[in-house]
Formats: sequence, structure tokens, C-alpha cells
Amino acid sequence: MDDSSKFREYIEHSNFTPKHIQMLITIKYKNEIVVGIDGPSGLDLWEQSYMALVESYLNQEKVNVMYGIEPIVMRIKSLDNHLFEFSITDEWKPIEVYAKAVLPKKEFFEAILDGAERFWNTLNNYKVFEKMDIKEKASIEYPVLMTEKVEKLREKIKILLN
Repeated sequence: MDDSSKFREYIEHSNFTPKHIQMLITIKYKNEIVVGIDGPSGLDLWEQSYMALVESYLNQEKVNVMYGIEPIVMRIKSLDNHLFEFSITDEWKPIEVYAKAVLPKKEFFEAILDGAERFWNTLNNYKVFEKMDIKEKASIEYPVLMTEKVEKLREKIKILLN
């Protein structure tokens, strides 16, 4: 998404649809790759997986969410007030572990929410949903609504972790 000419090429392709964007999200911590380019990709990972993970964490300290639409699960389990165990694993045999790390809660959630906000702002700035043949006004405003959702989650996480 940082390469504007490449991004524009993707969204102007005739097969592109903002409804189902295949994504690969990378996560680095202390210069170590936790989830890299060899990790799983999936559809709608920001909303359906990462933001769902944050929302679920607000209600419980052990969370399992689907990673895209594949039989892959992303998990977090609190270890103490500052750390949790993060993993992404297959649910089918042979079980493959795509990611496993102990991460700081506050830093992880801030980075995830920053990434989600950047993603939705980029879609909004490129007017991706406006260019599509979408009749519903709610669909056109979707990136803005998602950015607002990110801000609400950010406030709740701040309260919980401070």
C-alpha cells in the first residue's frame, strides 16, 4: 500500500473488488518477523480477523478468531498484565504453526489498530468504494465507518490497558 502507483494498478484492475480483498499482513517485533510473507494470507483480514481479535479481547483474555476464510485460527492468551501469547495455526492436519510469539499487549494492539486505520484511510483516499458500482450509500462510506470503529476500539483498549 506504500507504493501508490502499484496500489492504483491493483484497484484499477478489472477483477478488483473491495468486497473481498486478499491480504497479507506482516508483523515484526524487536526486528524479528512474527508473521511474514511466508505466512497465511486471507480475505478481509483487517475487519474479520484482526479487528475481531481486538474486539474479542475486550471481553475475554483468551481469544480464538478465524484467520480469513481458511481453517486457520489466530489466538491470543494473556500471560500477565503486559504480555500475551500470540499464534496463528492450521486447524486441519497436518497442523502447521504459521506464527507463535510472546508479545506486549499494549504495543501489539496499538500497532494493529494503527495498521487498520491506515488501511481504511488509504481505501478512502483512493475512493475505492466510490469507483465501484455500489448503489448503497453505506457501502460507499464503509472505509469511513471502519476508521470510526478503529477509533472506538482504540479508546476501549487504552482504558483497558492503562
